[in-house]
Amino acid sequence: MLEVCLDALAALDPAPVDVVVAVDGGCAAVVAAAERRHFRVLSLPAGTGVSAARNAGAAAARGRWLMFIDSDVRVPRDHVAAGCAVMQRHPEAAAAFGSYDDDPADAGLVSRYRNLLHHCTHQHACREAVTFWAGCGMVRRDVFLALGGFAVHYRRPSIEDIELGYRMSEAGHRIVLDPAWQVCHLKKWQFGSMVRTDAVERAFAWTRLVLAGGRDFRRDLNTDARSRISAAGSALAVAGLALIPWWPAGGLAAAVLALAVVWSLNHAFYRLLYRRGGWRLAVAGAWLHIIYFLCALSGYGAAWWVTLPQRMGWRRSGTAAAAG
Repeated sequence: MLEVCLDALAALDPAPVDVVVAVDGGCAAVVAAAERRHFRVLSLPAGTGVSAARNAGAAAARGRWLMFIDSDVRVPRDHVAAGCAVMQRHPEAAAAFGSYDDDPADAGLVSRYRNLLHHCTHQHACREAVTFWAGCGMVRRDVFLALGGFAVHYRRPSIEDIELGYRMSEAGHRIVLDPAWQVCHLKKWQFGSMVRTDAVERAFAWTRLVLAGGRDFRRDLNTDARSRISAAGSALAVAGLALIPWWPAGGLAAAVLALAVVWSLNHAFYRLLYRRGGWRLAVAGAWLHIIYFLCALSGYGAAWWVTLPQRMGWRRSGTAAAAG
């Protein structure tokens, strides 16, 4: 994937001011691949982590704008021009990000489902964002550095870009989502890694960030009302199916009603699955989507429980302050 990513960056027209490859661990093969294309390479100590590596690359980069690309992404030839055009349309914005396209590189069933879900989420999300995305995003260099970049306690890829977006938004900076600015995702998803990512690296981490920071869930990306209702409907559908051996009519009715609600809220995504992979991808993707929502619920529940003592402490402090 990295060779494909670097080849695409080398073919950019117009070319960026420079390309900085930040290597966590100094892998000789990665360094050699970047140097063959005359990119600048930062070899960082092993275990530096994704956030610190990106921060080091940003500090070394030249130019007024920073454009982040993940190592499992292939950009189109006009990627720089397209990103600059987004910022020209929104000159008051401090950052912008785009979307995966609807033609993911890996042909596997799980990969196509998961990458198309990401595509569909960004295509239908609010254009005025409160988060950021480092897979295909750009930010003003002075704003990025003033905020301290990505939070370095995120060592593994998780929600470090979402967290940065919250801080940018709360500092009064505007972030724009332009779904027409697209890149191709090369990642090959496996079922197990997908479940772990959705439950732990996304849902748990994101919910903990929101609750522990005293924030509210906003109408943005995966946290909108449609997603929350779909998650509840998925849980009700599974509960109804489980009740069928003991209560056939009631369990079946509950499951069918819940599935109908989930389908009605997400029919645009299921139509996309059908267009890109026929009935096989559409049916399999619909059930994988139920699992996705259950992962989201489990991550939310775990984060709610973990942050409960801290949140109760805030409430006591707030009550005492009000009484004083």
